[in-house]
Amino acid sequence: MHYSLICSNINKDTEGFLSVYGIEYNDGEKNIIIEDITTEYKRLERLVSLCNELKLDALHIREVVEDFLSE
Repeated sequence: MHYSLICSNINKDTEGFLSVYGIEYNDGEKNIIIEDITTEYKRLERLVSLCNELKLDALHIREVVEDFLSE
């Protein structure tokens, strides 16, 4: 089981590109991608690290992201 931080760039026309970050989970069988969670790299990096450290079951990742966004 492994969570990783992913990045995508959104074209904001006159403002250029904006980097947004998400989470990917992969255990060799199951792959879950939640894109465009936040623009705050360091904050999401801490969450991904915590998910890996606590060995969070993928069943709960969407709820964890919801809680993260409500903070």
